[in-house]
Amino acid sequence: MTGRERVLAALSRQETSRVPIGEIGGGYTDSIVQAILGNTYETGGDASFQNHLRIRQKLGADIVGARVTGPANELLGTHDDWGTPLFRDFWGATYTQPPDATVQLVEPIADTPVTLDQWQAPLVHNFDNSLLKRWKMETDLFVMATLNAGFDLGYELLGFERFMMWTIQAPDVMQGYYEKLIQTNLELALMSAKAGVDAVLIADDLAFNTGPFVDPVYLRQDYFPLLKNMITAIKKTGLPVFFHSDGDLRSLIPDLINCGIDVLQSCDPNANMDIPSLKREYGNDLVFMGNMDVDLLANGSVEEVQGTTRNLIREARTGGGFILSTSNVVASYCKPENVKAMYAVAHEELL
Repeated sequence: MTGRERVLAALSRQETSRVPIGEIGGGYTDSIVQAILGNTYETGGDASFQNHLRIRQKLGADIVGARVTGPANELLGTHDDWGTPLFRDFWGATYTQPPDATVQLVEPIADTPVTLDQWQAPLVHNFDNSLLKRWKMETDLFVMATLNAGFDLGYELLGFERFMMWTIQAPDVMQGYYEKLIQTNLELALMSAKAGVDAVLIADDLAFNTGPFVDPVYLRQDYFPLLKNMITAIKKTGLPVFFHSDGDLRSLIPDLINCGIDVLQSCDPNANMDIPSLKREYGNDLVFMGNMDVDLLANGSVEEVQGTTRNLIREARTGGGFILSTSNVVASYCKPENVKAMYAVAHEELL
């Protein structure tokens, strides 16, 4: 059975000889790829594709995630304080990456609700879906096109505090903002579908570990109807829709089901998102993917990772509808031996 067939079986609630396993998006940070591939890690012109294929082959993964390729970020200069490069992304926001820190927003796409209302999303005519086509044509992996919607991307482009204030101060402007972001991402989704992908993944963080970022009533009124329209349009292509969000989503799962998602990914155990429990409550409506704690892969022992992986598979696999993955992606701070242990257990736990 190929990786593609194994994931499709899980979506159909069929049990397979082993559970499907893999990651969303790029899946594995480059330092992890280097550590696991060792001297087979490539640095040539086709290195990215070959390295990401090889790590999946070495680990025995079933899934690859990728995006349609857009224009390169525009280099603007250097940050006055850190001396690090400043770059503007496709959407028009400016970022830098300080030493030993994550990427930081330097200049948002708008500084007032008025300028946000005037902001226009860029065109996608110069995007290219050939990478997705290549993954589909040259491998038997389950190919998942990754894109965004309007909420997570919305605060990334404005900054979290500004975004949250304006949801209260200018809800009509914010709803129009969501519409622009979702329409652009829908165009990217349809471009991905034309590449022959097996599914679309919408990455759209909605919650803290303790619950939603905003009142669910607000989401139901101003955001979920737009998200539902996007998902409905994608599913008209015949593709299943995966949805990634960190955090405790238990109060929002019925809403996400109503929006039409097929698979919920992340299910972080640190956010009270236990897949065996979720399957008992929502397994007729959703497939679940994730549930392996990234912090465990970073700080636990090989034996702890093996035990946790084995227990999760045994508790979640019954009746299909389960895909094993980390609760996010394999981060650079994870221990390579723990990553290999997780994947090895998936291959050892057979029906």
